[in-house]
Amino acid sequence: MKVLVTGATGFVGGHLLAELRDAGIAVRAFARPTSQTGRAETLGAEIVRGSLLESEDVRAAFDGVDAVVHAAGGGLSLDPTVTLRANTDTTATLVRCAPAALKRFVLVSSLAAHGPSEPGRPATEDDPDAPRSVYGESKLQAELHTDALSCPVTVLRPPALYGEGEHRMDPLIDAARLGVVPMVHPGGTMSLLSGRDLARAIVAALTTEHPSGRYYVAEPGPITRATMARTLGQLVGRPDVRVVALPPTILRAAAMAAELRARLGAPLVFSRDKVRDVLCRHQSCDPSRAMTALDWRPAHSFLALDGWPTARAS
Repeated sequence: MKVLVTGATGFVGGHLLAELRDAGIAVRAFARPTSQTGRAETLGAEIVRGSLLESEDVRAAFDGVDAVVHAAGGGLSLDPTVTLRANTDTTATLVRCAPAALKRFVLVSSLAAHGPSEPGRPATEDDPDAPRSVYGESKLQAELHTDALSCPVTVLRPPALYGEGEHRMDPLIDAARLGVVPMVHPGGTMSLLSGRDLARAIVAALTTEHPSGRYYVAEPGPITRATMARTLGQLVGRPDVRVVALPPTILRAAAMAAELRARLGAPLVFSRDKVRDVLCRHQSCDPSRAMTALDWRPAHSFLALDGWPTARAS
């Protein structure tokens, strides 16, 4: 089997290429002209460069591959149209250019495409979707584009990710080192998954016979946000970390400040669109269907701190 992988140079892609190599699956990695591809090449990937918005580039990349994993995308931007291009329009190009002989299309989506879950009940694949953010809507629209494919399609919806190479939790980790973690809705529930376990789920989607459809992939059993904060405290040697409820107005103000700094040239690290997802009190999902259909289950546990690189605790 030969698989075309988008997003191969990102957090998920790095874990995925290693898992595909270990599974004996050949990889063609689609990368932007400016992307650094040294690690992907080290992991044995064939590199092709181009734009996922250009049909000619995409058709050339499909030549000789059996399946595709679309893991590229974007979430933080001052311009909503950029997010839509990165998530929705790239998927539309891949679908439009996919050869008739393609054996499987795997789309890495997000729990944000569903929106908030109900109190006390993680979301299932049968629940209606109501995304709260532009990012979530762009992922949902990407999923809908795959309906036009004639080959089997697997849409994976992971929750918040963690592990080696993922830095979006760094502000919370830094706060835990100081002993105080501000958290919106400390009693709210959330699901988590390590990047390596998501990569393993993608490989399972490529190698296991299963029905087309959407699948939530997460660690079984949601946790509260307060529990997440205290677990990060354990990670950095602060088991006494204190969780402080953060008013939503402060979070919105912080996002506006981050956007202002970005307009002045600083990197964008937070946005008001991201706040729309964070303010969902419950963001959890039930992975039972994926665990059965894909014969997969997470090997790591956030609560056990076994999915983090050792250096993160220093």
